[in-house]
Amino acid sequence: MKSLFVFTLVLLSLAANAQQAGEPIDCFIKKTADSLMTAARLPGIAIGIFKNGKEHYYEVGFADTARKTHFDKTTIFEAGSITKTLTAYIVEAVLKEQGIADTSLIYAYLPDSIQANKALKTITFKSLLNHTSGLSRLASNVPSNSTQPYDNYTIDSLYKYLKTAEVKADSKSNYSNTGVCLAGVLAQRISGKAFQHLLEHYIWGSFKISDAEKEQGYKKSQGYFTTGEVPYWNMDIYYPAGGLKTNCEQMLGYLAAMATPSTTMQKDVVEKVLTPTLDVSENLSIALGWHVLKLQGVPAIYLHNGGTYGFSTFAAFTKEKPAGVIIAINKFNENQYADWLGIEIMKRLATDNNDQRRIKAIP
Repeated sequence: MKSLFVFTLVLLSLAANAQQAGEPIDCFIKKTADSLMTAARLPGIAIGIFKNGKEHYYEVGFADTARKTHFDKTTIFEAGSITKTLTAYIVEAVLKEQGIADTSLIYAYLPDSIQANKALKTITFKSLLNHTSGLSRLASNVPSNSTQPYDNYTIDSLYKYLKTAEVKADSKSNYSNTGVCLAGVLAQRISGKAFQHLLEHYIWGSFKISDAEKEQGYKKSQGYFTTGEVPYWNMDIYYPAGGLKTNCEQMLGYLAAMATPSTTMQKDVVEKVLTPTLDVSENLSIALGWHVLKLQGVPAIYLHNGGTYGFSTFAAFTKEKPAGVIIAINKFNENQYADWLGIEIMKRLATDNNDQRRIKAIP
């Protein structure tokens, strides 16, 4: 599960692919994705964009290199830490309905056995979601030598860690999968409902988006660690930090809903999760679950990336000129490419005043 605090530029040769004046964005996406495939030797890339209420999809390479299958808008992949943005929304929605401020201390909502650890007394719901809680990136008892590190990591495992966990809060944002995992657990405890039920109720049901994993006959892409095939992660209790399995169609629906929420409840929660809470750099701020990128002449871009042992992903959208992008590369540790391409696409979508007819899907 990746963090996104610093953006890196990819090979200088990619600069030659910068969009020319008047060049349709579909041409930019296609030729740049092709160049990335060649330069980085990637198995495949799936890309979805939306603008002006219309969605378009692109793909290069293979969703499964052995079987020579291609990505389409319904092909499943692991979202990784993009899941955290959905968790932030769910947590804030649960707190709002229960009349609990996100600045409240979590202490009172923990099991009695966990409350015995006084080091947890300073943690708030908000600090879990903006990574200022001081909890470690991963719990110390998560296995580190397995292709399935979370498979047998249960709620009891998490509670065992929390009983003696040290908290090193310094008012800075220090990325913590454990913190967001705990936020999801607390949402379940407060609501009395399982996380998958909360996901269905507050995200897919509320925004009227089909649950990709429940669709009949869905197909999965194959993830790769270097060149070898790897299984999808079974996240168990860590699901709120990175367990979502999704596809481009579902993610664009989610991003569009975040960009243009319709109900009062949705608008209130979206405003809460997108409001910056602290600055990481001159251009990058941390909201709740989301990162906020501010570039000169470009509306604020809300974004997050993700990574598992088989996938590198990127999601972003703008509200001022509603547009968004989802990118999935089915290979481990290729976020520099997904991030760069995603940001370049967003810069063009957010500032392109050309007629919508200039955006068309590649056959």
